[in-house]
Amino acid sequence: MEVLSPKERIEKVVCWAGLNTSTFATHIGLSSPQTLYQIKAGKYNISRSLAERICRHYPELDFAWLFSGEGEMLKAIRRPVPHYLEDCREVAKREGELSPEGVVVMAGCNDCAFAAPLYSDALEPDIKQGSLLFCAQTTMEELKEGGLYLVATNFSAFVGRLLSLSEGILSFGCGEPTPTTLDPTQPKALYCVKALLEWKNI
Repeated sequence: MEVLSPKERIEKVVCWAGLNTSTFATHIGLSSPQTLYQIKAGKYNISRSLAERICRHYPELDFAWLFSGEGEMLKAIRRPVPHYLEDCREVAKREGELSPEGVVVMAGCNDCAFAAPLYSDALEPDIKQGSLLFCAQTTMEELKEGGLYLVATNFSAFVGRLLSLSEGILSFGCGEPTPTTLDPTQPKALYCVKALLEWKNI
């Protein structure tokens, strides 16, 4: 993997923060952006104290990468996700009423509200019965056709792929011959399935 120069690392961090160099300097508490401009001009390396200062304000950044260029820019932060033994559809209907069994950790699932199994075989072979689904709350505006969702209404809950969103009607493929259709006012909870773990006996 190519090691970025101090100039490239500073430019990448400032761009990632969504600020210009001057605003970034103010944000991390520097009295002047001059040090950053000199690093960007190739005159100085990133000092340990500057790297520590930046990482204090942006804890997602990896200190070793910022200071030396080794490794990855962002830490691989993994937040534990509540894990339930109840079917994910039951959890979606009764989230807050049930107690998790424990927690699980999965890369890319830091924003997930919970992980729970799907005990239905209706979506096989795409989703094996008993697979653990990692579910993140989402909104109607964030729905994408082809995405896999867990939907709870006042009467039921199901897992399905969004087939279409047209003329105010949501159409989901749930393994049945006829799609499940809802109007946008019906879901009381919407979850995007971010990942799944398939259980296998080996």
